[in-house]
Amino acid sequence: MMMPRLKETLRELKYLYELTRSASIARRYFVIGAFDGALTILGVIIGAYVADASVDPELARQVIVGAGLAGGIALAVSSAVGAYEAERVEHLLCHKNLEQAMLSQVDGTRREAMTVSIVVSAIVHGVAPLIAAIVPLIPFFFMPLHDAVVAGIVITMVFLFALGGFLGSLIKETFIYTGLRFVIAGLGTAIILILIGGHP
Repeated sequence: MMMPRLKETLRELKYLYELTRSASIARRYFVIGAFDGALTILGVIIGAYVADASVDPELARQVIVGAGLAGGIALAVSSAVGAYEAERVEHLLCHKNLEQAMLSQVDGTRREAMTVSIVVSAIVHGVAPLIAAIVPLIPFFFMPLHDAVVAGIVITMVFLFALGGFLGSLIKETFIYTGLRFVIAGLGTAIILILIGGHP
């Protein structure tokens, strides 16, 4: 009984979501959120390593893990709430304009579709930075600090490359070209952080 109901609910949610044609919005939110999360964790890893690794490696590890998790969660909440409120206002404005054009109230399926679109956008924008921030922290739980830092940076760069490549594939652009553009942004950020950390 549960499975047929679940399938029916998912079918209905998919239908409502497609009514608003919001897939491109969710895609943008995912890319923006993931990019923010990746660069945030890159900043935490390099900043803590440059500042504390030579003095107290264990402290550097604790700072990276603690600040990385806290930053990822804070960024996820901020992104989700921001996306929810922004989409809610935009959808309500569009809905009011539609009602004015039709000279009547529009309820039912359209309002339900609006709600689904708003919630999906908020979830996507919240989950994306959390994934991008947490995955590079995994090496710090079982690898020596220096190796974990290298692994964390490599994971972040691979993630940025895949993210850029995904975007490029949508517009039939060369996967490597767009992926490298995202990696260059990450490497530029890393260089700036290292230079700042080396000059107190």
